[in-house]
Amino acid sequence: MSYPHDSNYTWAFPRLPVIVYAVAGSMMTESLAAEVDTGADMTLVPLSYLQRIQAEEIYTARLRGHWGNAYPVNVYFVDLEVDGQRLPGIEVVGDPHTSTMLLGRNVLNRLNLLIAGPEQCTVLLSITMTARLLHNK
Repeated sequence: MSYPHDSNYTWAFPRLPVIVYAVAGSMMTESLAAEVDTGADMTLVPLSYLQRIQAEEIYTARLRGHWGNAYPVNVYFVDLEVDGQRLPGIEVVGDPHTSTMLLGRNVLNRLNLLIAGPEQCTVLLSITMTARLLHNK
C-alpha cells in the first residue's frame, strides 16, 4: 500500500497510518497519522493517547531531543498496527509535549518500507514484493 507524504512541511514528510492497542485489554486508538522518523531510536506516542487506552507503563527513562534538551518520560508496552500488520509488544515513549506520533527505528526496523522521495510517497512492501526485490539484486 502506498501513502502520500505530508506536504504541510517545507520538505514533504513520510507518514503512515497507525493504530495503538493496549496489550492487556481491548482498548485502541483511532487510526493516527504517524510521521516516519528514521533518525529516532524510539517511537513516540502522545501521552494522551496512551492514557486514553490505559496502556501499560513499564519504566521511566530520559528523552533527549535533537537539540540536546532532556526530560523524564514514561515508557509503555503496546501493540501497533501499521497498514494491517500487527506488531506485538512494542515499547513506546509517552510524550507529554507533543500531539504528533513519530515512528522510530524500533518499529521501522520491523517493516519493509520504500520511502520514495521523488514520488513523495511511502510504500509498505509485502513479504512477496520484498523477496522479489532481493532476488533480483
